[in-house]
Amino acid sequence: MPTPTFTPVPLPEVCLRQRFAADIGACHAASVYDIRLTVDPRSAQVMGQQQVRYTNAEGQPLSDLYLRLFPNTPAYGGSMTVTHLLLDGTPISPLVELDGSALRLPLEPPLAAGRMLTLSMAFTVEVPTTGVAGHGLFSYVDGIMALPTVYPIIPVYNDEGWNVEIAPAHGDDIHTDVSSYQVQVTAPSNLNVVASGVCLTLRGGVWSCNAGPMRDFVLILGDRYRRAARLVEDVVVNSYFFAEHERAGQRAVEVAADALVAFTDLFGEYPYAELDVVATPNWLGGMEYPGLVVIEDRIYPSGGQLEWLVAHEVAHQWWFGVVGSDQVDTPWLDEALTQYSTVLYYERTYGSDRAAGILQDFLQTYRDLVRAGRDRPAGLSAASYDSSLYWDVVYRKGALYFHSLREAVGDETFFDILQAYY
Repeated sequence: MPTPTFTPVPLPEVCLRQRFAADIGACHAASVYDIRLTVDPRSAQVMGQQQVRYTNAEGQPLSDLYLRLFPNTPAYGGSMTVTHLLLDGTPISPLVELDGSALRLPLEPPLAAGRMLTLSMAFTVEVPTTGVAGHGLFSYVDGIMALPTVYPIIPVYNDEGWNVEIAPAHGDDIHTDVSSYQVQVTAPSNLNVVASGVCLTLRGGVWSCNAGPMRDFVLILGDRYRRAARLVEDVVVNSYFFAEHERAGQRAVEVAADALVAFTDLFGEYPYAELDVVATPNWLGGMEYPGLVVIEDRIYPSGGQLEWLVAHEVAHQWWFGVVGSDQVDTPWLDEALTQYSTVLYYERTYGSDRAAGILQDFLQTYRDLVRAGRDRPAGLSAASYDSSLYWDVVYRKGALYFHSLREAVGDETFFDILQAYY
């Protein structure tokens, strides 16, 4: 197998806003992914080659390393096969775990703290075409190929070891460190390519995408997209939508731009050069990815939930996107705070009475839970709830916690806390 050639990427100039270019130095130990993807819509397949440079920043020797294969999880509903796996140029046989969704690579000798290794591999991905599993977030449906985490990725290592548990279908599943990405995509030239970071057309049917420091890389392709754009200071905000949804697509970019301004004022500056809002045929309403959010295309004709969903997913760029909280084990740190951040957007946009009405709805949900004997703490792992409790407790009750904290400490201290967290 030809090994991808690693070429250092000028990530600060390409992916980050100029004022944040110097921050790349703080990510000197971040993994670097050099990926080549060939996308074949006719067979709903993605063929890939990948080289990863990983540095042990854990302060102790590591006796093994994991790769997560998210297409093999039930929530994704596809499949990924990895071949030609090399560790520093030498073939290695991984141990397959978690129903094929994780590969464990024994390291002998252990990788010392501060030392680097290089992994290279080939992989093939089968993309589901029904849109049933995982709410259609990973799918090829209606001419749109949505490809979150379509490559093997190294998970977080912390005090509990490698974070490799399979998340429940109702929760988010990614818990990864920031990394830098150079991704070359080959696909039919009639497709639009949208991805985390910044993508440039190299020639017909070949794109170069640079992203990072980010916690994941997502790729979306389709031949039906129109684009609307706004400039917020030096951030390009894009909306990709279908031609029949022109009005809603324009509205999506306006909301995203307004939310970007609001959350920058409240929490701190967005560090990336682009922010994309993309319509896809998913069944969840919306989903956040680094530098990119997807919104269910069926929302666009009515537009009723569009503003809430766009503002909510944009807020995720702060929580968890930059701060990197654990979405699997402590989902309240991103979902509850993001839900309350969306209330703050409505407060700034429409006034305190509108925000109070939303919070009253959340409070009524909480009271109903208590009366039914179904109340649970909001700070549990995603697996501790069923799907309805996850929504009612983590999102709604959790948002009420942040509002109560704001009332207890006052606005100045509350927003100081959030800015310090960010």
